[in-house]
Amino acid sequence: MKKMIAVILVLALTIALTACSTGGESGADTTAAPDASGEKITVGVSFMTLNSPFFEAMQRGVQEEADSSGVEAVISDAQLNSAQQISSVENLIAQKVDVILLNAVDSKAVVPAVEAANEAGIPVICLDVMAEGGEVAAFIASNNVAAGEMGGEYIAEQLGGKGSVVILDGPPISSFQDRAKGFENALANYPDIEIVQHINAVENSMTAFVSAADNILSAHPDLDAVLAVNDYGSIAVESAVESAAKDFDVISLGVDGMEDAVNAIVNGDIVAGSVAQQPAEMGRIGIQTAIKLANGESVDETIDVPLKLLTEENAEGFSW
Repeated sequence: MKKMIAVILVLALTIALTACSTGGESGADTTAAPDASGEKITVGVSFMTLNSPFFEAMQRGVQEEADSSGVEAVISDAQLNSAQQISSVENLIAQKVDVILLNAVDSKAVVPAVEAANEAGIPVICLDVMAEGGEVAAFIASNNVAAGEMGGEYIAEQLGGKGSVVILDGPPISSFQDRAKGFENALANYPDIEIVQHINAVENSMTAFVSAADNILSAHPDLDAVLAVNDYGSIAVESAVESAAKDFDVISLGVDGMEDAVNAIVNGDIVAGSVAQQPAEMGRIGIQTAIKLANGESVDETIDVPLKLLTEENAEGFSW
């Protein structure tokens, strides 16, 4: 009888230990952020391009936050091709992801992709660039109008409130359009500063901005400053000046805070400043917001990421 009791006690202890062990494994799994149904959250991400330090930093923020939160991130690169981006979003919809993070190549062209996600009941979060149509659950970006105003004000101060300026814009995406608007807002306060041209680079690439910068300097040899909607533009101006046969007395400013721009600012030649964004932080907030939406929580429609004006005085050591 004593032996039987002992056997029963051993079996009971074994079952209890097994249950504790199983419970521990289950607890480890719950580090993966579940949705309301308890399933692991999958977030689809479509970038306009990953051939850019800015978007590489944003991808890093997305991946780091996804890894730390136990979320699966399915990342695609549209390579600056709107049709390719629409196709990639359609693939994410077919995979039945829980939320889509969208960094649009073109604000207008991407609308069918947003509408397709809406029809599938998949929330869309726009990163950095807002879609012009469809239902977007949240827009996470720097305040690009404020970025333009900050940069425009700084250049106006550097010019002593007078001179000729060109706005170097890019393809029709919301972030660029808002920055250009901010430049115009700031310069409107300076009647002795004339915007002599507003030119668009044909795509968001260094090659396209260098071509536009060459055209600017050819058309305006006595130009005082170029306000560019990104750092490609401000660096392109420096490149165009360096390769020109004529001497130019011009300064430039961009937006983003990319490493090459920081180096150019520190060297203190043509690139006078950059309004720095925090792309990695955008990516992290994107995943955090996606988790909330997947769990049925409400989120703010617009989430601003702070800006920082970089100049020769404070640029050294800055990085995303």
